[in-house]
Amino acid sequence: QSLESELERVAGQFQETRGRMRQLARGRAEKFRRVWLANEEEAKGLIREALDADRIIHVQQLGIPWEEPRLWFMDNVGPLGGRREKKDAMEVAAELLEGGIRKFLGNFPHGRSPPPHRVPPILGISRWD
Repeated sequence: QSLESELERVAGQFQETRGRMRQLARGRAEKFRRVWLANEEEAKGLIREALDADRIIHVQQLGIPWEEPRLWFMDNVGPLGGRREKKDAMEVAAELLEGGIRKFLGNFPHGRSPPPHRVPPILGISRWD
């Protein structure tokens, strides 16, 4: 019986420790997001100032028309590459067969393809494994 009680005690400690670790991870993730959002807001403000200066230089100093560049990251809020939904192997295989690799990997900003010499990494697989 002492082995059973020891097992119950250790299992309880394990559950408690796992719960603390999850809580800590959630807290750190939330702090990371808050810091990211603050930095993102500041960076976007600086980018807007730089674009404003660029516009003034083009229009007032150079006398040429200025067109604001389309910066996809200015529309983003929060960390890039947010959580992806998990899929099982059959769903992934079905998507690949139905839509091809480009559809599965998603679109690049402004519909551009990746550079021809670089192949996008497969999610969750390290090339050093």
